[in-house]
Order: sequence, then structure tokens, then C-alpha cells
Amino acid sequence: MVASRLACLAAIAVSIVAFPLTPQTKREASTSVFPSPDNAVRVVAVSEHKFTHATTESRIEFHSAADELLCTLDYSSKDGEHGFGIVKAQWTRDSRFFVFSLTSSGGHQAWHAPTQFYDRTSGKIRTLDDFLGGSGISTSEFRIVAPDVVKTEIWEDKGVPVSIQLSRLPAGSHRVAKPFSQVCSAGRLIAVEAP
Repeated sequence: MVASRLACLAAIAVSIVAFPLTPQTKREASTSVFPSPDNAVRVVAVSEHKFTHATTESRIEFHSAADELLCTLDYSSKDGEHGFGIVKAQWTRDSRFFVFSLTSSGGHQAWHAPTQFYDRTSGKIRTLDDFLGGSGISTSEFRIVAPDVVKTEIWEDKGVPVSIQLSRLPAGSHRVAKPFSQVCSAGRLIAVEAP
């Protein structure tokens, strides 16, 4: 009887180890560096898996020509499932704009690929979705055509191709009342909950 109870306890212990009740921590980080074409500034993206069941979440640092930290965009979440990770990033050839697309770490709104951009002239980070129609950008695979045209897709019951020239965007947005706009300066840490 004692032997059968010990065997039962051993089986329970093995199942707890094999199937833990809390998420397993998995801190695998990767770093990507994106120097501007003129090599005057650079962007550093650090992407990390917080938990085994989630995709990556990112922290994006913008550095000046003197290697001063201008700002950091932090897309991480406490649970590793409600943040965003960088998918694709690219500078325009004139080194004025840095464009990057994101995906939800928890798979929420899998059809949506929020796309943001940094403008070196104004020092602002803005969201491209704020200037386009439909439900939002539906692909992370944008293309940049000289000088600063972004080709992507918006969702309107299907993916619809769109093009937008970054240097011709208005100061405000025609799509939303309060567009995302953050000044990237003074080493600010900006926690981004919904790009």
C-alpha cells in the first residue's frame, strides 16, 4: 500500500514538472542594428521571448549621430502576450524616415500589422495606420519606393494595396481624432501599449 502511494505521488510530481501550471520563462533575446544609409544615426531593436508560448516583444532604441540615446520605444507587456514585436524595418534611401512593422505577441488581431515610422526632421514617431482608411494595415511586408513612398495593404474585407508618401503627410491625421505621435528626444522611455 505504501509502495502504491509512493508511485502515485511520483506520478503526480512528474506531471507537475512536465506540465507546469505557470508559463515557463524563456528569455531569448536577439539584437538587430539598422544604421541609416548616410550612417549618421542608427536604430537598435532588441527582441525577446518572455515565455515559450508567445512570440517576441521588442524594445527599439533611436541613437543620434553622436550615439546619444534619443528615445526608446518599449512594446513589451508583463504577461508576454499583450505587447508587440518588430517584424520588418527599413530606412528610406534619403535617411529621413525609418519605417517598421509590428505584430502582436499574443496573436491578438493576427490580421493587423501596425506600422510606424520615425521622421528625423521632426524627431517624431507616428503610426502609418492613422493616415490610411480601412480597418488598418494588414501586412507586415511593406515596400519602400524612392524617395519615401511606402507600399502596403489595408484591410477592407480583403487586402487592398495602398501607397503613401511620408514627406507629404499632414501634421494631423484624417483617420483618428488622436493620432499616435511621440517626440523622440532626451532619452525618453516610451511605453507603447497600442501602436
